[in-house]
Amino acid sequence: MKVERFIILLFLLACAGGAWADDSIAVEAVAPADSVFGTVAADTFMVEAPTDSVQTITIEATDSTANKQPIYQGTLVKLDLLNTIIELATSKGKIQSFEAAVSWRLKQRYYPTFEIGGANAVTQPDSLLHRGAGGFFRVGCDINGFRRHPESLSAALVGIRVGTSLQSYELAGFERRFRADCWGEVVLGVQVDIYKGLLMGWNVRYKILFTRNLKEGEQPPRYIPGFGQRDESRWGFNYYIGYKI
Repeated sequence: MKVERFIILLFLLACAGGAWADDSIAVEAVAPADSVFGTVAADTFMVEAPTDSVQTITIEATDSTANKQPIYQGTLVKLDLLNTIIELATSKGKIQSFEAAVSWRLKQRYYPTFEIGGANAVTQPDSLLHRGAGGFFRVGCDINGFRRHPESLSAALVGIRVGTSLQSYELAGFERRFRADCWGEVVLGVQVDIYKGLLMGWNVRYKILFTRNLKEGEQPPRYIPGFGQRDESRWGFNYYIGYKI
């Protein structure tokens, strides 16, 4: 009798074990912010026991550090150094130019940019002596191609600009005139984070002049502030120092 009871008990335990194996167990847990898993707003851990007794663990993280980054992440002020020196040296002091830039860092990736400057030039690329002075500005945007880090300003940049200049000029034998010119640029550059918001970098620019058409008998300026000698296209180079404010 005792043996039969023991056999029946084993049978019931075997049935119960089979039923337990057919069922799935789901466990939900919310990891606190200071857990070993790091700073997580809400993580869900699912543990399932399928019929073959092999456990599967699925971890879903609903928190995203990138989404928590603020859109605006500082203003960068830059002053060009090299272009001014190059033009002074190559023109023997007859071209004096300067430019500065302000860009806004958005989500570590986008840099809307405003550039402004001016120039005084006495040059003679052809038979007419040019004397002019004026200012210019450019507007555009750069995109950072580096892996982004919230505390680093280092970036590999590619962008576009649209530039406009207005100057007063005179050519030998002609009266003083005013003229506005417009052009577009493709910009490639790198900026490097030096120390606590201080940065340095360079840009290579390919410029295409839009205002090529001239009125009959019009004598355009030989030099365009912000663009350079008047050609259909030109290369430009900037080396600058900047600071994040």
